Amino acid sequence: MDSLKHYFISDAKFLILDIPVPYQKMLQEAQALKHRFTPHRGNSHNGWKSLALYGLDEDKHESWQDYGYANAEEAARDFVWTTAADDCPTITNWLKTKFPCNRFGRVRLMLVEAGGYISPHSDTKHRILENINIPLSNPKECIWRWGDGEELFMEPGGVYAMNISYEHSVYNNSTEDRYHLIVARHDSTDEWKALMETAATEPFHYILHEIAT
Repeated sequence: MDSLKHYFISDAKFLILDIPVPYQKMLQEAQALKHRFTPHRGNSHNGWKSLALYGLDEDKHESWQDYGYANAEEAARDFVWTTAADDCPTITNWLKTKFPCNRFGRVRLMLVEAGGYISPHSDTKHRILENINIPLSNPKECIWRWGDGEELFMEPGGVYAMNISYEHSVYNNSTEDRYHLIVARHDSTDEWKALMETAATEPFHYILHEIAT
């Protein structure tokens, strides 16, 4: 049922999903709003900023605990499309008409400024391919590094389902800003599950996995 959230359990670090993205126009919209991005996750990172398109408000892009909610479900009842979403018509239209989701969690534009970095961290203890990371730009000198030292270059326009139980960090050693779109879901449509299954069974990319309700 579409109303149920399924988690794709896997030891894989990421999958690439086959969803076309008009990332050049999306990037232009994100860049035009750079002055409205605010710092993300305190002082342990440098130049890491965010702007919420769907959530509590455009400058409320942290976890629900930071805003006094008892749990994620309670916070989600107050989620809205923000003013920033109104100013990103290409991104918002794509999310509403092309991305296979009926109930969104937080949707955020994420910025790592030129010369900035995201310190090593992990976001969950659960081995799930859940965090959807869509690079709108990714300078060649900006690298995602896993805790074991393996590096990933994220191609602009790709749709990556990331396993952020693994420690990871980002270092933007370039003179250009890096913009990504992060999408969370509160449902699992049949189309979504089919996309995940297809990505997991592509030749030479098969992984052991299960879908758990």
